[in-house]
Amino acid sequence: MPRPLVLGNGRLLIAFDQRYAIRDLCFPYVGYPNHLLGHRVRQGVYVDGHLSWCDSEDWQREMGYQPDTLVAETKLLSWKSGLELQCTDAVDPELPVYVRRVRVKELRSIARPVKLYFTQHFMLGQSDVGNTALYFPFRNAVVHYRGPYYVMVAARTPTDGIEEFSTGLKGFNGLEGTWRDAEDGRLEGNPIAQGSVDSTFGVSAALAAGGEAEFCMFMVLAERLDEADELMGAVEQQGLDKVFERQSRSSKAFLKRAALPAPVSPEIDREFKQSLLLMQTQIDAHGAVLAANDSDILETNRATYSYCWPRDGACVVETLCHLGLCDFADRFFEFCERAMPHDRPFLLQKYRADGNLGASWHPWVVDGHPEVPFQQDETALVLSAVRARGLEAGVRHWEKFVRPAADFMVRHRDREGLPLPSWDLWEERRGIHAFTTCCVWRALEDSGEVAEAAGDAERAARYLDAARQMRDAFGMHFWQEDLGRFVRMLSASEGVYQADRTPDSAIVFGLLRGQWEKDGKFRKTLDSLREDLRVETVVGGYARYAQDYYFRRSEAYPGNPWIICSLWFAQAELYLRGMEAKDDVLETLAWVCSKASPTGVLPEQLHPETGEHLSVSPLTWSHAEFVATVLALDAARQ
Repeated sequence: MPRPLVLGNGRLLIAFDQRYAIRDLCFPYVGYPNHLLGHRVRQGVYVDGHLSWCDSEDWQREMGYQPDTLVAETKLLSWKSGLELQCTDAVDPELPVYVRRVRVKELRSIARPVKLYFTQHFMLGQSDVGNTALYFPFRNAVVHYRGPYYVMVAARTPTDGIEEFSTGLKGFNGLEGTWRDAEDGRLEGNPIAQGSVDSTFGVSAALAAGGEAEFCMFMVLAERLDEADELMGAVEQQGLDKVFERQSRSSKAFLKRAALPAPVSPEIDREFKQSLLLMQTQIDAHGAVLAANDSDILETNRATYSYCWPRDGACVVETLCHLGLCDFADRFFEFCERAMPHDRPFLLQKYRADGNLGASWHPWVVDGHPEVPFQQDETALVLSAVRARGLEAGVRHWEKFVRPAADFMVRHRDREGLPLPSWDLWEERRGIHAFTTCCVWRALEDSGEVAEAAGDAERAARYLDAARQMRDAFGMHFWQEDLGRFVRMLSASEGVYQADRTPDSAIVFGLLRGQWEKDGKFRKTLDSLREDLRVETVVGGYARYAQDYYFRRSEAYPGNPWIICSLWFAQAELYLRGMEAKDDVLETLAWVCSKASPTGVLPEQLHPETGEHLSVSPLTWSHAEFVATVLALDAARQ
């Protein structure tokens, strides 16, 4: 289920599903640990002797953001209950604090009491073992804790706070949780529970006929109980509404800081800004750029996208650098420096936001021989992103990152000058890849410029010479005359290269990254891959590669449409034809906007027949490529 609303500040991330339930809660790192892991924080309304949870079919929902902000606005309407709820949600831009304001409007012109219930099932530290939930009377709040993780949750009305509560076991021995206790409109008040626990609490108000009442639910997170207590007191003292004001100002200041391109169209401009704000929520304060935080992906493999792939991160921060938002890049490069081992100067597949290695499926043994698995393009893309940040940044990272990584790339080549085998962009096959080769020669060219700036002319010459050899070898071995295009991969067998001729959009992205000549070979490759990878349905778009198996929905198409792949084709047209490709690029950008959720969220891929969001949503890289395409169009105008 997509995450149409995402809130965050670099330490705390909160994501909602389409039913307005909070499904992801990450602290103190973006993406790790996830203290819900697919479980829920939700609210319900008790009126006229009936309890209706707001994620049920009783409610119609309209979800969105206040313009140019990460302040969420959700309208909930239930004709069955005769109530309308206007909910405003925000995370403080600096503190691990989340606030929800709920305005309840009576629609039947009948005076009647109403109760709001809030129920939460935390998995603190990503585990249901050894959790504690308790009523904390000193703040009239509920506290969940386990180890160094404390969540304090409370609610306030104009006259009072929590009026009833209960804690108990859930998901153990058939117990469903304290939310069941609320169904009769009265909680039993159990003050503490341990193990696999949940909690529910309620507040109430008397609604006048056609009248309104306002409630606030808020949450603070900390690593100690006294810190949570102190933080909750400070937030209440300053006023809960201040959180909305602070987040609104922070969002607008962030967009104002960006060197925005010239306007394109209202829908594209709106998606551009929303993409920037959503990208910001996925970047940890310590530098990691998370691919996606959507725990529903757990249903497929008990693993998530809540990792920092250096590949994705490099593409994201390079785009932000073009907007002048370079502080994100600086922290990301420092993260990469910390992650890269001194004895193996290359980055591995992915990392948690705390810097530890992420889960992987790449073996450390190949044909019976030990080998450290890696994707050469991951390190190469970071090197190019460093250069995009500027030569001064390159010199700053020269000793710890650029020099050792570039030296390794020069050594790690075969007799023809091509990179030795590593894993591909899609992390599915090991070989010598077109995309990887293009990224590596571009990284060596960029590193050569950094070496010159660092005063190392000898290395600069070595890097540039290796880049020239690699570019020449690419043109010789990856071009297949009988096919009329470049191929995606070579495998070396007894000194002879064997070509994998499968159509793959990564070839297009590689030619772009390597800045291949604007010649007939690029044109022929692009046209051929367009023909092979176009998804011929009302949904449209382009697949990753032919016969892509991942989330495959139909054998009738080469694969599902991917947002990033479709944007690469547009970028390639712009690269080859300049402003002559304007209409095609605008059409693709408009297509992407039409596939976004009403809140501007972009997925990884789409169902080829329904347009349903598949895999994770939002995918940070999808938003980055949308922004990059708009920037490329703006640059072509000038």
